[in-house]
Formats: sequence, structure tokens, C-alpha cells
Amino acid sequence: MLLLIFQAGGQTYGIDARNVIQVGPYPSCTSLPHAPAYVAGLTTWRGRTLPVIDLSALLEGTPARPLLSTRLLIVDYRCMGGNSQPLGLLAEKAVETIEQDESRCEPQKVTIPDAPYLHGTADHAGRLIQRLTVDELLPPSVQQLLYPNVEAA
Repeated sequence: MLLLIFQAGGQTYGIDARNVIQVGPYPSCTSLPHAPAYVAGLTTWRGRTLPVIDLSALLEGTPARPLLSTRLLIVDYRCMGGNSQPLGLLAEKAVETIEQDESRCEPQKVTIPDAPYLHGTADHAGRLIQRLTVDELLPPSVQQLLYPNVEAA
């Protein structure tokens, strides 16, 4: 499996590159008042409005810095009911991919109810990478906020 690697709060994370549609530069976002702090806002992508989640804010509680290596990852997000929608993810230091044998990835050892998106770890060249599952990033309430018109399949 190919993992796209990024950083949040000094920790290394990876998402399965099969979920990534496109990687782009740091976007300008229009904020959404009263949304959770990790919702960076809305941006435009391919002529449509796209919600953006700040992975640093979600994972570590501090917003992503607008560095040259901070990227907008457009991912295929599967909503409740199975419908797919594009979702933007702000990710710091998202400039690397690694090939990881799935048989060498370990399942999640600790269950954290507020972080169902943590999907285990991978050890790559002595570096521990926490794997994230894109489809479990948003709790139902935030999914409904960002995709109010998406019906169950």
C-alpha cells in the first residue's frame, strides 16, 4: 500500500493514497461560523464548493501552519449510507509517500472513542506512522453539517 505521509504536532501520520484524488497548494478558505475548530471552512475545487478539514487542528488541537509544505489533499470521502463526496484536508509537510507492505502494518492497539479514524501503525525505517482512515474522520454531526443534502444510498 502507498501511504501519503504528513505531520501534525510533531507526529507522523499517513493515509492510504488510494483515497487521494489530488494534492494541491494551501488554499484560501471561507470560514464557517459556529463549526468545530477543525473545520477550516470552504474552498473552491473544480468549480464546486468543497469543505476543508484541518488535520492538525483535528489531531493536535492547533491549526495547520501555512507553510510551503502544507498541502490541500482532496480525498474521496464515503458518507454514511455509502455515497462518496470530495473532502479537502489541510496537511502539514505532506510531501512524501512511502510504500508499506500491509502485512507489516499493525492494527490499532488502543481504542480511543473520539478517534475512530486511527487505524493502526506502520513502522518505516524506524519511524512510527499512525495510519488514518479517511471515511471515519468526521463524526455524524459534522458530516451532516458539511454534507446536508447527501442522502443514504
